[in-house]
Amino acid sequence: MNTDRPAAEEERLKALRRERFNNTEGERRYQQLVAQRAQRRQQLMSQSNVHKGTLSEAAKIVGTCTLMCPEFEREERQLKNNIAQPEMFPGTRQADPARTVKTFHRSAAGNEEPLPEDLRTPETLQRTLDHLVNVVIAADQELRSCHGFVRDRTRSIRQDFTIQNIRDSTTVAVCERIARFHIVSLHILCGNKDFAEHQDMEQLRNTLKTLIELYDDHRKARVVCANEAEFYAYYIVSHLRDPDAKRVAERLPRHIFTAPIVQQALKLHMLSESSTAPRRDTGTGWAAQNLGVQFFRTVAAPATPLLLACLAEYYFPSIRRSALRSMCDAFPYQEGKEYPVTDFAEMLAFDSVDE
Repeated sequence: MNTDRPAAEEERLKALRRERFNNTEGERRYQQLVAQRAQRRQQLMSQSNVHKGTLSEAAKIVGTCTLMCPEFEREERQLKNNIAQPEMFPGTRQADPARTVKTFHRSAAGNEEPLPEDLRTPETLQRTLDHLVNVVIAADQELRSCHGFVRDRTRSIRQDFTIQNIRDSTTVAVCERIARFHIVSLHILCGNKDFAEHQDMEQLRNTLKTLIELYDDHRKARVVCANEAEFYAYYIVSHLRDPDAKRVAERLPRHIFTAPIVQQALKLHMLSESSTAPRRDTGTGWAAQNLGVQFFRTVAAPATPLLLACLAEYYFPSIRRSALRSMCDAFPYQEGKEYPVTDFAEMLAFDSVDE
């Protein structure tokens, strides 16, 4: 007599019962946390003698969460089946508290303000970034499946620092690593049809803007930031053809302005100017030099650090279009004297003729 089928069916039924029980327990815990949060919010308002208004008006909020994801969010997302694959226990759809990472929360009318237990401590934020880099990215170094997850979670890390107004050396170090992540993403995923590169560039620019503000604060306090020149260079190259970048550079201290990486970034900024490309400062567009080919040679030069070159790659399509327009204006078509496509590919830094 074959008893394998009944045994397998019994195991399946047991698994269904366990899942139903876990969901029931999770819902109970979630409702318990909702009630506790309402009491906690009222308690904080009462302690600060604020009877109307918002929690942020009561006192400066200091995070107390030491988990990568607060328990309330984890339970809420579990009930809504909103757990990402890197956050699950292997082989299940259950959230692993040791893997779950807080998501980015958009500011919107009607949303509750965070409680202290919703905000992670600086040490926890740093540990969360370590987890994203050393565990999540390490398991998918081509970033094909984990990129969107990491981009959202690093944005959440920056959000927790901002809400708590933490502007110390830990914030600087974390933001620097996040900026490098976006630069590497722009390079690795370039050309991927599912990659929205403009979103990564937007987050990179926001991160660099935060870093510049942090560097200014530290400089006023006479605190040296070892990587300041590197990230000012990234700011300049992330704003090619934007005259504001040059104005930022003009205000830099001499030792930052004269740093080799900043000078190389300014050179790339100058070479990117073109009278055939749209610019904010259209009044001086006619004076641009149209040095697209020299731009590509400078990117490939040993003096250009790897990440700076990766960032400059974002602008390759627009620089190529401008260079081709200039060539068409300078060299009208003549039958029988076509320019070799292999030479075009080399001049415009294509990897191959097919590209």
